[in-house]
Amino acid sequence: MRQEIFSAVSFVSGLLRHRKTLSPDELDRFSRSLFEVLMTRYSNHWFPEHPFKGSAFRCIRIVKCRLDPVVVSAATQAGISESKLAQCMPSELTLWVDPNEVSYRFGEDGSIGVVECQPPRDIYDNCRNEHLKHTSEFTDVMSTVIAV
Repeated sequence: MRQEIFSAVSFVSGLLRHRKTLSPDELDRFSRSLFEVLMTRYSNHWFPEHPFKGSAFRCIRIVKCRLDPVVVSAATQAGISESKLAQCMPSELTLWVDPNEVSYRFGEDGSIGVVECQPPRDIYDNCRNEHLKHTSEFTDVMSTVIAV
């Protein structure tokens, strides 16, 4: 959860840094606040075994320049006015923070981009074990062919 939230905060911070409306100190305070707010908010809504469960709850939306309450909360905690933050945010943004994947969309009809995607560890291990199993079977067959 920490990695996905860190990726989401880095993505939002990058957008804000590009707009150059916030000072470096304000940007740092906002980033730290957003991280804390998201960690608290998602702590009981994080299901790695069912990544899409709770996805709507973890979705951050900015619609027609109206900031998501989570973003407003982080801004307030960082001492930044909602109006100042709204000036440097995109007018339309959806950010999904799910186990193993952080993705975004600008506008309602935009393409979905991926900020971060990590294969679940058990899937990686299963693929690796399956590969090793087939490799050893192939080696056994080749050994028999060579011996004959």
